[in-house]
Amino acid sequence: MRRRSWMFPLAAALAGLLSACAAFVPDPDPSDAGGDESALADLRAGRSIYVEKCGGCHRLYDVDSYGDDAWRGHVQDMVREKLVKLTRLEHATLLRYLTTLNSKPRP
Repeated sequence: MRRRSWMFPLAAALAGLLSACAAFVPDPDPSDAGGDESALADLRAGRSIYVEKCGGCHRLYDVDSYGDDAWRGHVQDMVREKLVKLTRLEHATLLRYLTTLNSKPRP
């Protein structure tokens, strides 16, 4: 029997992508960043962190499910309990995405 070590990472990536499709995880647009290209790039990076790191372990929650303080608490709890490893930059970028897009109206 051949080992298929590539199957688990592929399955995790597909699960993350599928859960991103099911949840309200909007792509940031220039209006979300106040027209600032650098801020827009940061918001897009935050979305990627959310989809890849968070969605790799559990279903993604709609970004508008929680207010700013609740998102900060949830992310901090995950880091403190060592359920996710984030650099300081990733932590800040993820929170920037979640706390900016949680008030975005749904289409």
